[in-house]
Amino acid sequence: MFVAPQQRKSAGAKLKLLAATLGGIFLAAAFGPVEAANKSKVSVYQHGKPVGTLPCEANPGSLPRSNPLFSRTAVLMGGGLDVKEAFSWMIEKMAHCADGSAGTPGNFVVIRAGGNPAYDSFIYKLGTVASVVTLVVPNRETAMDPENIATFATYIQNAAAIWLTGGDQGDYYTFWKGTPLESLISAQTKNFGIPIGGTSAGMMILSQINYVAIPATITSPEALLDPYKYWLQTEEAPLDLVADFWTNNQSPFPPLMSVVTDSHFQNRDRMGRLISFLGRTIVENKADSTVAQAIGVDQETALLMECEDMSCATPPAIKAVGNPKSFGAAYILKPSANSNLTVEPATPLTFTNVEVKKFQANSAPTTYKINVNNGVMTSTNANGAVY
Repeated sequence: MFVAPQQRKSAGAKLKLLAATLGGIFLAAAFGPVEAANKSKVSVYQHGKPVGTLPCEANPGSLPRSNPLFSRTAVLMGGGLDVKEAFSWMIEKMAHCADGSAGTPGNFVVIRAGGNPAYDSFIYKLGTVASVVTLVVPNRETAMDPENIATFATYIQNAAAIWLTGGDQGDYYTFWKGTPLESLISAQTKNFGIPIGGTSAGMMILSQINYVAIPATITSPEALLDPYKYWLQTEEAPLDLVADFWTNNQSPFPPLMSVVTDSHFQNRDRMGRLISFLGRTIVENKADSTVAQAIGVDQETALLMECEDMSCATPPAIKAVGNPKSFGAAYILKPSANSNLTVEPATPLTFTNVEVKKFQANSAPTTYKINVNNGVMTSTNANGAVY
C-alpha cells in the first residue's frame, strides 16, 4: 500500500563536516507478447525470442537459481542522444561469467512509464542478446493490477540486464513505489547482480536519494538562494528529495547508497542545485557526511561503474564514455574534511570545500573544489569554471 509521506520537519542546520570518503513472486513458464487491452493492462513489446534462463545459469530449471557473473555493473546516462557504447558494455557484462567464459545470450529488459518500444531494435543491434523486451507501466493502477504481476515476474525474473528510460522521475516514484514491479527489480539485481542502468529520469531514480521534482523543478540559481524554495510554498510537504523509493531504502546498485544524482548536468546548469541536494541529504539525515556523495552526468555521456565482486565491498572502477564530439563529462561531488555547511529555509546556501572529481569521456579524471558562500558559487578549477 502506498502511504503518503509525513510532513517534513524543519531542515535548518549548521555543522562542521567530518572527513568524507567515497566510499520470486514466481517464474512464469511461457513467454509471449501481451496486448494492452485496457487502461490497467501492461503493454509488452519484444524484439527477438526471450529465454527462460540467465546467461551464466549453470543448471537451468534447478532451484535455487544462480547466475555467477564476473562483476557487478551499472550505467548512469545523462540524457539526450543515447550512448551506444554504454549499451554494448552492459550487454557484454551481462554475459561475462565468473569463470571468465561468455554465457548464453540473455534478455535485456527495458522499463518505462510511457512511450513506445523504440529501444527494442536499437539495443538488439548493439550486442548479442536473446531478446530486448519493453514493459510500459504508465500508472499506479497498472503497476498494482494482479493480472500484470505475473507478466512482470515472467520478464523481470529472467532479465539479464535492466534499463530505465528517461521521462519524469516523479512519475516513477508515484507510479511504482511500493509495488510488485519495484520489488521485482530490486530482487533481481540483488539476487543475481545483473547490470542495471538508466538515462535522464531513469538514471536519477537509481540512486538511494532521489530528486523527484514535485511540485516543481528547482533551478540552480533558485537552489543557491533558497534550497527549500518549493518546500515552503506548499501546504503539504512536497516530494522533492526522497530516500524511500527502493525496497528497504536500498539502491539496486550498492555504490549508489548515500548518493543523490542529477542528469542533463552542464547542459542545464545543474551544479548549483546538485550541491544544494548534497547539503540537504546531510542535514536531513538521509546520508552521513562521511559517505554522502552526489553524481551529475552530462547529456550524451554515460558513467560506467563496475564492482569486482557482487557485494561491491570496494569502491567501483569508474569510466565515462560519450558520443563522438559530445565532449560530455560526469562529476562526483563529496564534502571534504573542512567543509562548512549551512542549509536553512529561506536562506542562501553555504557549502565550502566541496570536492569535485570530473570524469571527461575517454580521458583521465581531474579534481578541483567548489565553494558556495551565501549563495555565491566559486571554483578552484581552471578559469574559475564550475564544470
